Amino acid sequence: MLRDVFLRNVGLSTVLKLSTFVLQFAMLPLLMKALGKGEYGVWVVLQSLVIWVMVLELGIGKGLRNKLIESLGVGDDRLARRYLSSTLFGQMVLWGLIACVLVVFLFLMDLPLALWLRSSGSDRTIAWSVFFCFLTFVLTQLSGVVHAILYAKHWNSATSLVGFAASIGLFFYLFLANWLGRGVTLPELAGTNFALFALGYAIQSSYLFRWFPSLVPRWSDASWVIFLEVAKVGISFLLIEITYMVIFMTDRLIVLQMLGPVMVAEYDVVLRLSALATTGFSLCTGPIWALSGTAWAKRDQAMMLRLWRIVTALMIPFGIVSIVIGIAMNPLIQSLIDSSITISPMVRVTMVVYTWVVIWGSAYASLLNGMGRTKEQIYCSVIASLLNVPLAIWLCGIGGFGIAGVLISSALSISLFGLVAPFVWWGCTKQCGVKP
Repeated sequence: MLRDVFLRNVGLSTVLKLSTFVLQFAMLPLLMKALGKGEYGVWVVLQSLVIWVMVLELGIGKGLRNKLIESLGVGDDRLARRYLSSTLFGQMVLWGLIACVLVVFLFLMDLPLALWLRSSGSDRTIAWSVFFCFLTFVLTQLSGVVHAILYAKHWNSATSLVGFAASIGLFFYLFLANWLGRGVTLPELAGTNFALFALGYAIQSSYLFRWFPSLVPRWSDASWVIFLEVAKVGISFLLIEITYMVIFMTDRLIVLQMLGPVMVAEYDVVLRLSALATTGFSLCTGPIWALSGTAWAKRDQAMMLRLWRIVTALMIPFGIVSIVIGIAMNPLIQSLIDSSITISPMVRVTMVVYTWVVIWGSAYASLLNGMGRTKEQIYCSVIASLLNVPLAIWLCGIGGFGIAGVLISSALSISLFGLVAPFVWWGCTKQCGVKP
């Protein structure tokens, strides 16, 4: 079982997600040329800021995933459909209300949006850009219904199909714009991205529900009680997500305010290179969540230890990959993206250390989250969220470390869970009578 699930998911996920990252990496010079370095920095910050509304999602996506795995695991398609229906229609109401509030703030109030984001465009331009980014984000949240089915059916890899297709479409759109010698505005870019994701999710949903007609959401099956039940399960994951939003989404805003939009572009390039290792590792450990939950529920000692050995062994090659990226960073950037960008040795070294910390924490998070053991991660998350922003501001500006200071702050903040997690895992395994 383990072999089949890993081969099916890791193989296809690796192809799809790495291809997506290659496409996004190839888009960097096209985006910088079409928007300019300054506006590209604003585009990156816009996408980061919109993700902040995830706090209102209440961890519903992950809560639905766990509930669906339970119900489909015992063959109860009707209960699974009730979870799906309640979650979909509950989210439609939730995001519809948030959209109305956002429209008031963006279009009916005279807010200096361009000044806040240090953009050369107008306030209305920024407003439309934010709104299209928000709509794209809402689509990804609503698609959680489809993704939950794919996870429950052990087709994790198929959740990457829409992102891959959208990246192909956006790449050719930017390539055509550059070939024609015309620039691209922020609203145009955001609107095109939204349209591509909407088309992709529509096609994916139609095919999926042809395969599983018994799971098609129905209004008659929707229930606020069930929606709140799903939300209750997701609250613990919400607290963890808030931490990652604080750490990974405010970093660009800090760089923007303290160093300017051009440095945001350089910082984003560094993170994208780091993501080649961290995302590759996440691809390989993707099936661990569901498999770890199954092993814990059955108290299957042998399976728990096999999963632990798998994630531990996978850390080594991806740690080496991060070192190679750090060494080859400047030649890669200067030959493929922008010859004027030079990353300092300090930034390259801190990027490698930051990548190691992320990989280590991700390994144990995949094991513990599948078991529903989130208490320690929540405690570490709260401490990390309180520590990261002031430390990043001090290191980036007052301390004079620049971009490296933000990376150091992020690594220190998330390393707390990395120190605690192995002991938590040892304790869980000990309850089954086996110590790793």
